[in-house]
Amino acid sequence: MQLTSELLAEYAAETADRDFPDSVEAKAKRLTLDTLGCCLGGYTSPPSKRLRSIYGGSAGTDDATVLCSGSPTSLEYAGLLNTTMARYLDYNDTYISQGRACHPSDHIPALLSVAQAEGCSGMELLRAIVLAYEVEGLGLDTGVTWGNGYDYVTWGSLATAVAAGSLMGLSRSELRNAIGIVGASTVSLGISRRGEVSMWKGIATAYATHGGIQACQMARAGITGPEAVFEGPAGFFEVVADRELTVDRLGGRDGADYRIMDAHLKPFPCGYYMQPMIAGVQALVQDHDIDPDAVEEVVIHTFAEAAEILADETKWSTDLTRESADHSIPYTTAIAILYGDVTPDHYHATHRNDPTVHALMERVAVEDSEDLTAFVEEHPDSTPTIVEIVADGQRYETRLDHAPGHARNPFSRDRLEAKLTEQAAGLLSDDQTDSLVDLCDDLESLDRVDPIVDATIV
Repeated sequence: MQLTSELLAEYAAETADRDFPDSVEAKAKRLTLDTLGCCLGGYTSPPSKRLRSIYGGSAGTDDATVLCSGSPTSLEYAGLLNTTMARYLDYNDTYISQGRACHPSDHIPALLSVAQAEGCSGMELLRAIVLAYEVEGLGLDTGVTWGNGYDYVTWGSLATAVAAGSLMGLSRSELRNAIGIVGASTVSLGISRRGEVSMWKGIATAYATHGGIQACQMARAGITGPEAVFEGPAGFFEVVADRELTVDRLGGRDGADYRIMDAHLKPFPCGYYMQPMIAGVQALVQDHDIDPDAVEEVVIHTFAEAAEILADETKWSTDLTRESADHSIPYTTAIAILYGDVTPDHYHATHRNDPTVHALMERVAVEDSEDLTAFVEEHPDSTPTIVEIVADGQRYETRLDHAPGHARNPFSRDRLEAKLTEQAAGLLSDDQTDSLVDLCDDLESLDRVDPIVDATIV
């Protein structure tokens, strides 16, 4: 039987020389632009500043650049710092499978750092991005980290190693060892995004990408790892997963579609399961001219996974952390009703401490719907939500199964660029923002990726 580490290394070798359909290249470039916008949005965040104070000047032999700041640092720390920026606002993309979610664009800033350090072309970076999405989505689709309380980040570190190793030109043997090293050492727990959520939510994946890059560096230097890290005794399948990985579809093989095509952009900076909820609240408030002061009751009907993560008792607290607020259905619902939108500013302490917000949160109830959970099982890429608002004695209701930005309901070009402009405000000039857009549009033609890195420097 072929080892899973060999299967992944084999697929990476195939992808390294593959030409993609135009639609796949276009999607990868849109996601790159969206993710770099998220890096700008997270640049001044407290976790990003604190990590830069520790690692921002740690130059090594594989120097890369910290996005936005322009400071040189060692490659693995560039992966840590740049990915933290992208994740902080919870504004980057999502891949959904059977009610579970991951954020494959977590890999893009780290892979950009590797591509810069290795002198790779834009096309090589694009191939690595598509590869990372494929491996990340494979893990979620097969459910290998669903059991026992492990976080999606556990599998994400493996996707980083596979894609980074491809950019670094590792041999198949070296890549198998890198997979073994990171698979045996980087296991993340679901507590990172449950209950009272800490800063670690936005750093967990960054730490995993840092580990994936280090594993590749070690393997290239001759360090060996357990190649049977999945199937072996006390290995991944026995300890972490509640099932073995079954690979019945990989993008580009036998005409299979690439998983990157099923990635979804976020219109709002919060947990993905709340995206249709916010859009539904907006529609009801606008269509019926609902006065927030007249709201008597709000009921959010959602599926089991969303209710468990986003509506436990801690999410009604009047002392929410920033990270808990963007994972709170009652808080985010109240903001959407009061302001008609949800933006990064709405998670600042001014709003989190507002008694008006707290009072409206108390009128929000969340129902774990068996029907919606069953719908998710039948439609794995959906996040079905029913919003009910009672105001002035009238009951208004709407349902959304897919939010704006979903692969079935994609952003217009204008909306994509508006999201970037929003996050670049006060950091980049209009000319710099336009340059970043142009470079991402032309990514496949770049001899090196340094111009993209330079375009983010504030």
